[in-house]
Amino acid sequence: MWYVLAAVVTVLGLLIHYLTTRKYNYWKKKNVPHLKPNFFFGNYKDLITLRLNFGSQVQKICQHFPDAPLIGAYFGTEPVLIVNDPEMVKLVTTKDFYYFSYREIADHVYKEGLTKNLFHSVGDDWKVLRQNLTPMFSSAKMKSMFTLIKNCSLTLERVLDKQVNKSSVMEVRSFVGRFTMDCIGTCAFGLDTNAMLDDNSPFTNMGNLIFQATTTHGLKTHMRYIWPGIFYSLGLTAFPKEVDTFFRHFLLRVFDERRGKPSARKDFVEMVLSFYDKKVITGDSMKNLKTDERVKVNLKVDDELVMAQCFVFFAAGYETSATTSSFLLYELAKDQKSQERARQEVRDWLRKREGQLGYECVTELPFLEQCIDETLRLYPVLGVITREVTDTYKFENGPTVERGLRVHLPIYHMHHNPKYFPDPESFRPERFAPENKHNIQPYTFFPFGEGPRLCIVIVADRRPTVCSRNALRQDASARRPRHDSEEITAWLTVCQELEFEPRSAVTQSKTGINLKFIPLSDAEEYLYPREVNAQ
Repeated sequence: MWYVLAAVVTVLGLLIHYLTTRKYNYWKKKNVPHLKPNFFFGNYKDLITLRLNFGSQVQKICQHFPDAPLIGAYFGTEPVLIVNDPEMVKLVTTKDFYYFSYREIADHVYKEGLTKNLFHSVGDDWKVLRQNLTPMFSSAKMKSMFTLIKNCSLTLERVLDKQVNKSSVMEVRSFVGRFTMDCIGTCAFGLDTNAMLDDNSPFTNMGNLIFQATTTHGLKTHMRYIWPGIFYSLGLTAFPKEVDTFFRHFLLRVFDERRGKPSARKDFVEMVLSFYDKKVITGDSMKNLKTDERVKVNLKVDDELVMAQCFVFFAAGYETSATTSSFLLYELAKDQKSQERARQEVRDWLRKREGQLGYECVTELPFLEQCIDETLRLYPVLGVITREVTDTYKFENGPTVERGLRVHLPIYHMHHNPKYFPDPESFRPERFAPENKHNIQPYTFFPFGEGPRLCIVIVADRRPTVCSRNALRQDASARRPRHDSEEITAWLTVCQELEFEPRSAVTQSKTGINLKFIPLSDAEEYLYPREVNAQ
């Protein structure tokens, strides 16, 4: 019987090998430059085995073909096209958007209630949602919410003062994340989440759980993207059950309290609940982009649809603002000259307005805006944006690709390519100064995407970032721990160099971001202890 068992094992082994490698000639047949794939892992072995994050993995592939506009690769067993040229990025995201409008694994995006949101939706559903949600993020709507964010920034100042008195070294990702959570809670849901005053806030815990960086979560994420059919047939989900349960109970309670009751609040929930009055929301069909027709389509409104939009606003707003703010503070802690210039700009702006923070602060603080853009260049929240071909498409002087092919837009690689950004690893806010901005080639800087699927909350995402930086305007100076301070020597290795967390779907520091905050009145003595003491 042993030879029968051996034969069965051999046949199964050959079958598995065939099924996992049968697509590995895809790019060779299309004459597209590509690397030889590894068995099972393709060209994404370091990502799948949790050694590199998404952005760094795709950058590693692109560096083998610096002049190729299109690169073929294999994400595990699946062919993927990497777009390695700004003109091609323009084509995919804008010019021929219709053919690349889907998110990756489009056939499986509605397997979960929470993924029926604007970020994950495809086709007509996405188009209708986009058209109906866009007015909610107008300048007028954002201005009405700014007072709420301003109040949160005042609490941030008070909490920072207490924290510095307790311990001058802080992990800023967690600290700024709690501030961001309070902003989202009050602006989106009309709630005081109390995250800054409560280290164990359930809302902050849920935000962290959504973007948890664990081995299990990392492996599940890659399995879902590479083999979605197997993933869902095993009963797995993109988000932990606790997240789904928390938001379902919490949001349904909020909906029940708000429905049918007039409210003076103009928060996100109130705006989304207005959909219920219509029962359906209407928008243009995606086919209109191809045929120039004016076909209208309807999308039924139910609890699940509304809940999914609230969920994605919560998740995206929390992660984007918290991550960008913490990386911004890290870079300003390293660059004292830029830190002082940003602080002085804020001081001058506040002096003109008698110390009152206003909605106009984002557009009237140009250097701080440059610092934010440079931070987003160095640390885009998503290192890679994924797309999927919606219909057969022929690239000019290039391959023909079929419906369902995955497409990867390498944001991190483009942002760190010396061809587009000289000295790309250095923090140089002046790149985005008005006199230099024209040197940035279009479609080489796109931290929030480009074209019709450009992040809808791009303006809203910046408000908490600016306010959190303004809250530090006069009270404290952020610095990395020094060698000669015994109190903080233990933090030094964490703060010298950042290493990205390979288990996270977004750009995160593997070890946190620990900075020392000191009162400005003590800054001179801290920086130049010998000179001050000698005087």
